[in-house]
This record gives sequence, structure tokens and C-alpha cells, in this order.
Amino acid sequence: MWIEKEKFKKKITSRALKISVIGLGYVGLNIACLFAKNRFTVYGFDIDHAKIRKLKRGVNSIPEEKWLTSVIKEFVDSKLIFSTQVKNAVIAGDAIFIAVPTPIRNREPFYEYILSAIDSISDKRLKEKLVILESTVPPGTTEKLVRPFLEEKSNLRAGEDFGLVFSPERIDPGNKSRRIWNIPKVVGGIDPLATELACFLYSQVIERVIPVSNPRTAELVKIMENTQRDVNLALTNLFAKSADKLGVDVEEVLNAAGTKWNFVRLKPGCGVGGECIGDVSYMASNSMKKTGIDSTFIKEARKINESMPQYTVNKAVAALKSRGKDIRSCKVAILGLAYKKDSSSIKNSPSLGMIKILTTLGAKILAYDPFIKCYQGVQCSKSVADAIKGCDCVIIATDHSQFTDLEFDKDLVVIDGRNILSKKNNYYGIGR
Repeated sequence: MWIEKEKFKKKITSRALKISVIGLGYVGLNIACLFAKNRFTVYGFDIDHAKIRKLKRGVNSIPEEKWLTSVIKEFVDSKLIFSTQVKNAVIAGDAIFIAVPTPIRNREPFYEYILSAIDSISDKRLKEKLVILESTVPPGTTEKLVRPFLEEKSNLRAGEDFGLVFSPERIDPGNKSRRIWNIPKVVGGIDPLATELACFLYSQVIERVIPVSNPRTAELVKIMENTQRDVNLALTNLFAKSADKLGVDVEEVLNAAGTKWNFVRLKPGCGVGGECIGDVSYMASNSMKKTGIDSTFIKEARKINESMPQYTVNKAVAALKSRGKDIRSCKVAILGLAYKKDSSSIKNSPSLGMIKILTTLGAKILAYDPFIKCYQGVQCSKSVADAIKGCDCVIIATDHSQFTDLEFDKDLVVIDGRNILSKKNNYYGIGR
């Protein structure tokens, strides 16, 4: 037993337990603010000096998550202490959350951020503390990479000297009804005590906590749920392409098919973004390959979704050509840089892929996103009106609420990459 169970639980219920969070991106900042809101003392660490300066001034770095703003302003420097000194995380916290990215590089997981984070806490002072990994990783990472790294560096043993748990993040950026506290939390520790204490800690701030047998199970939960969405979206996008060839409206097809009780209706679009879906599918494929399982099905789904930005640009080029215009002399307005509705995250956003393709073709690009003021290398406008002024073509790349009721001049080529506009105006959509 790495710690006396009742002693640890008492620290939790009395709010004497201190929490360190390494990585203050979308996931980490939500975790830090959630625990601070519930009267825990939280130490938040990030190597981004500009971000930490803003947080110390009470500035929320995720504007669409408005609840964070009030928490940061109320608790900064009292319950929320921000720092760039990641090495202090092991000293400051009794429970240490790791919420750093695991991007895909050359279609393989890039572990350097996780290794850097766990290196910073690999210290003899880790004894009797609980480490919780929330970063998305392939199955086996907690036990085969994180555990031996921590043990070797700290000269301590997981399950004997400290607790180790994996709990996948499930945050839904921009969703006003699904919040971090009402999304069920899956928890898998390397031993029953770690699982029990992590579940007890999460239960103080999250409505439903689901323990599973081990970290591998929890890791596979995350991989499965996100890969399933990628595959299902790919199937929908494939049928959208088919609808274009057949001359039918895929939205009409989806509406009719949706009347069947077991049909899952998803929306086709110009691409699938975010870190979780595409990257997780590669993690799934790599993991299956290592165990001798053929994952061609997943790879082909990923190819379909990755083809959608090019497919959307091709529709724009063809529509302009039908009106006697050459893309090389056209101005194109991109509405939406974020990958997701009412979010400021641009991770793997299809709009960035379309901008790259259009720039290569010689088009001049203007962009507007109500949640993103600017993006490197892209000329950004301050409003929809400014973005479309003098343009030949508009591509709606993100289904932000602000864009759903837009109407455009009939002389303007409009590619509705999210199928959010009324078809009656003869706009071009995906599969319509």
C-alpha cells in the first residue's frame, strides 16, 4: 500500500489535498479551474510564458469556455497559482495531473511532451503522491512508458511508493451543455488503491466516475470512442461524395434515413479536425499493427476524411470555372479557422488545409473567425462583411453559430463546407 487510504481521503474531503496540473491547454486549464472552483488549492504549470502571464492577470486563454473566466478572476493567486516552473509540480501537489499534448508526427505518436512532463516530477518527493495522466495515448503507454520512466528516475515503485492512473479527457470544446463536470469520467489505475483514490478525488468535482480494471482499459476506451467517430464520419463523407455524383441532396437522404430507429445521423463536411479524432485513429492503427491486427479499415476511413479539404477546394474551383473565373485570379474568403463550432481551437483544422491548397493554386485568401483574431500567414478580417468584400468565392469552413443565418449575393460562389445554409439559395454544399 503506497499510502494510507483513509488519510488520503480525509485530505480530499477537507480540501487539504493540493493539486498540480502540468499543461494548461484546453484540458489542463479546465481541470485546474474545476478543482479550484470546488475549493481545492491548485498549482497550474505551463512552459508557455505568455500564457502564464495572462493567467496571472486573470485573463482566460480559452474565451469560449466562459465559466473559466469567473473562476480565474476569483481564485487567481489564492486557489489558483500559475507558474512556468514545472519542476515545482512534484513539490506543490499531492495529486499531479499531466495534461500535455501527444501529437502525431509522421503518423506516429510524439511522446516528447509527456516524457518532459514526467521527467520533471521523477523525484524522490513523488513518494505517497498520486499521478494522473490525462493525455491521449495508445494503449499500454501508462504501464510500458510512463511507469518505468518514473520508477527509474525517482528510484521509487509505482503501487508501492506512489499511485499511477490513466483517465482519458472527454472535454467537448464549445459545447454549452456538456461540461467537464457532467461528462462521465473513466479511471484506470495500476492497482486497486490508485483507482479507488483517483475515483474518490474525481467524484468531488465530477458527477459520474467510472472505474475500470487497469490503465490499458481506460486508454482503449479513449481510442475506441474517437476512432469510432472518425470511421462513422468517413462513411458519411463517402456517401456525400456519392450523392454529388448521383445528383441528389445528401441532407435529404440523411433526414429520411434518420427516421429509422437505429440510424446514426452524422453531418458530412469539409474535413475532420481536432487533436483527438484524427490523431487517435493513427494511434489505434499503430497499436493494432504492433499486435498483428489488420487496421486497413481505420486507415481507409482516415484517408477519406483527410481528402475532404481538397474535395471542397475542387468544388470551389469547378464552380468558379463554370462562371468563367480562374482560381489563380480569384479572392477567396474562408469563414472559420477553428476546427469545431463555437471553439477557438485550430488543431488540425480543415480550414488550414484548404488555405494551403488555395494558396498553392494562386488564390488570394482572406479569413474571418469570431473566436480567432489572427493566424500566422493568413490575412484575417474583423467581420464577415470585411472578409467577403470584393471576393469571388466564400467557403464556410466552420459551423459557428454566427454563420448559420448568413445570406450572400447570388453572384458570389458560396461553398458551404458544413451544410448549414439553406439549399434554396443554390449554394454548393458537401453532397448537395
